[in-house]
Amino acid sequence: MARKESKEGVKPLLYIAQPDFQEAKLNVQHSYVVKVNNQDQKQKDKEYVASKYVEVEKLEEIEELEEIEELEEVVNLDEQEEQQEQEQEQEQVEADNTWMKKPFKAMTNEEKILFMINKPHYIPKVECRIRTEKDLYIGYIMGYNEGKVSIKVSSKINDVELDIQSIVSIQMVGI
Repeated sequence: MARKESKEGVKPLLYIAQPDFQEAKLNVQHSYVVKVNNQDQKQKDKEYVASKYVEVEKLEEIEELEEIEELEEVVNLDEQEEQQEQEQEQEQVEADNTWMKKPFKAMTNEEKILFMINKPHYIPKVECRIRTEKDLYIGYIMGYNEGKVSIKVSSKINDVELDIQSIVSIQMVGI
């Protein structure tokens, strides 16, 4: 069975040189009582009532402002609907052009190349396996310009340029 000791009685078990310390006397206050004066309580009650009165006045002002805003909203409703339609059209156009919403495997070769060139900052430089009709290249996609893809192949010193039509597949290696 374990011994139960109070925190006052706990001493270090081992010192290299055993000093003679006197036991610490702890004077800790465990509870306290707060007395409230009747005058202070009455004053707090008056402040509370006054603040509630001010809050009611503010609420009435806010309600009036909300009614005015509602009238303005009815007037501006047609303008807002037109703006929303324009925004929805822009979102649809952007959704067609973005690669962020597709998994890498579902992208076309051109989208994969653009993704690897303009990848988000949190994705490190990734090696890719680029398969053409004749060869297989493993390296980093460095650039894309006018249908030509520039690839830095690990085994070669110079960059390799490929036609995008000759690329059969692109796969990421090493993630």
